[in-house]
This record gives sequence, structure tokens and C-alpha cells, in this order.
Amino acid sequence: MKNTKEEIKNVLIDNAVQDIERIRVKKNESEYDKILDTLIEDLMIIETYRYTIRLTIPKSREWCSDILPHLDENRFIQMIRVNLGVFNFILSKIQNDPVFHGCNSCHQFPIQVQLAVVLFRLGSSGESASIRKIAAIFGIGDGGTIEKITSRVFKAIQRLRSQYIYWPNGEERKMIVASTYNELPYCIGYMDGTEIKLSEAPVVDKESYFSRKKIYSIKAQVICDAKLIIRQVTVGHPGSVHDARIFTACNLSNDPLRYLSPPEWIAADSAYKLTENVITPYKKNSRQVSANVQKTFNYTFSKYRVRVEHCIGLLKERFSSLKELRLRIHTKESNKLACDWFIVCCIIHNLVITEKEDCYMDIADYVMENYEVCELEGRENHECAFQLNENVRAEMKRKAISTLMLAQ
Repeated sequence: MKNTKEEIKNVLIDNAVQDIERIRVKKNESEYDKILDTLIEDLMIIETYRYTIRLTIPKSREWCSDILPHLDENRFIQMIRVNLGVFNFILSKIQNDPVFHGCNSCHQFPIQVQLAVVLFRLGSSGESASIRKIAAIFGIGDGGTIEKITSRVFKAIQRLRSQYIYWPNGEERKMIVASTYNELPYCIGYMDGTEIKLSEAPVVDKESYFSRKKIYSIKAQVICDAKLIIRQVTVGHPGSVHDARIFTACNLSNDPLRYLSPPEWIAADSAYKLTENVITPYKKNSRQVSANVQKTFNYTFSKYRVRVEHCIGLLKERFSSLKELRLRIHTKESNKLACDWFIVCCIIHNLVITEKEDCYMDIADYVMENYEVCELEGRENHECAFQLNENVRAEMKRKAISTLMLAQ
């Protein structure tokens, strides 16, 4: 590049010399200073530019328009991370979003192209996630075009959040209890934390993002149900923050009666604190129950609690970008983008499950007798034991649950 700049400067100087010679021949001395001033100005402009030549990149959208829609299902899923039917469904849900119909919308790429670009980007990791490779595949610019496309599609998908990520109401929780009662009685969901690895250290306060796994990351907390549908997600804490601390900051911890009736609870691993609403396995040194009861409870508990790990694993396998996020965290906006990235993946994850599988069994007007009895008894016990230590009440509830499990 330096040689190119020198060549351009030499050409300008040669041209200026020739112009001066012509002036001398014509004896037009008044133009002499003007030629020199123009030459100096041109040379200064060249020195201010880092790059003197911007090479044009060949672009073709034929692959996206003519080949991608005709791939077989497995290859289409490999590229876009969802099948063609789900892709068209997502397209139908976002195509009327205002973000695609603004005053400058006539200059946008077709919405299906924008959606394909974002899904491909979400599902790519490592070198496959580089902006230039994505631009080359889809035949678009590798400057700020992909970032603008990503921003638009993210906004449209996030407006679907309330439709696909929501806490089950009282009736739906009864259906969940009815379908999983023989597994973990009155368990509504399964909770766990996960780390979203960052490809590089954040610019500001990078120490707080350095986790116990010796990586820079952002923490997320997921609560899913038995069908691996994500019911609640919290994301944005630095990697060094403990899972239990993340839970104490979420609404479920601060206002549990809004989300759970007294007999209901969430299953979590031993990283969380045992409470009436969050049940964890027995510790090895626990003397609350016999060794056999403890072993049986922990085995059964872990057998079903692992669903949340399967949920997170499925999420990261479908959207491989979550295995190592290629974003530089240097501002509040970049941190928000990382959070939005995870949320968008969760929304699409739920959408795929919802569209591929039937809803829960139709149990209209079905009310489980044991559920109603336990709910009333739970409220009475809750009132009577209100003055007891919180840890004692939590131990009592876990013991009652283990008794129900062993009685089946």
C-alpha cells in the first residue's frame, strides 16, 4: 500500500512538472503558483488517507435466492439452523415489523435475505462467523451492512418475546404438575446458570468478566420446563458473578408468590441456596434423612433436573455462536448487543419447539385432587411456620417432597 501511495504522488508531481513546462512555453507565469498550490493540496490529501485504493468485492445473491431455498432439509438446517417451514414461519411473524418499513426501507435487502443472514450468523462459530465470510456467502457488503441487518432482525424478533418466553399462569402450572407429578411432585421447572464465552477480553473492567473457568464470559440463567421450553431467562452479569447471586436479583426470587403457589418449586443444583421455592439435592454430610433416602432422592432429582442442562446444550448446539461470542464488549451498547444476542436465540429456540411439537395434553377443567389438598395444606403450613427459620422451612419442604417421591 505504501508503494501505491508513492506511485500516485510521483504521477502527480510529474503532471505538475509538465504543466509548469507548458506555462513557461506559453509564458503564462500567473498560473505557476496555482499549479504548485494544487500539487501541495493533493499530496496532503493523499497522506491523510490510510488506504488509497478500496478494492471492490464481487457480489452475487444467486446462492441465497436460487440455491438456498432448494437445498434438502438437512443441508438447509445445517446452514440456517432451522428447517424451511420454521424459517418461513419466523419470516411471517416479523415481515410486517415497522423496522423493515421505515422511510429508507426501499434501500434494504429483502426481509428473507436479512433473516437468513442473521440465522446463519447465530449458528456460526469460529472463523465461519467472520463478517467477511458471511458477506461473501450472501453477496452483501462487509462494512456495516451486516451489523445493520443484525440490528433490524434482532429488534423484530425481540418484539415476539412475550409470545414465546413467558411464565406459566396458574392453570398452566397445574397442567405441568399433572404431567410431571410422577417425576418430581409439584416441580414447575429446572434452573441453571451458563457462561457465554467471549472471544476477547472486555475493554472496561475485564477482571469482573473473568470466570472460575479461566475465560472471559457473560453469565446467563435459564429456567425451563419438562419440554425444554425456556420460561425465564436472565442475562448480562459478568462471568465472575455466582449463580446464586444472579438468582437473588431476578423477579422470581424477590416476589415468589407471584410466580409459584406454596406447594410449587423450582429444581436447581447445589450452587443455589435451598429455599421453599428452590429445592436442591441433599449434601453428602446432610443428616436430615437416612442415607438410603438421600441417595434415592438425589438420584431421581438429578435425573430430571438435568433437563435444564439439556436445554442449554440444545440452545448452544443450534446456535453455535453462543459457544464463543465474537463481540467486543467496550460500551453499554456492545454489552446490550451481547444480551440481545442470547435473548434472540432463546426466543427462536422456544419458537422451534412450539412449532414442532404439540402443546401439553388437553386436560381441560382437570384439577388434581392431591394438588388442591396439598395447595391448601401448604398455605396452612406456610402460615403456621412463618416464624420458623427459612432454612428449617426449606428442609421441611424438601423432606416432604422426598416422602412423596418414595411413596410412588
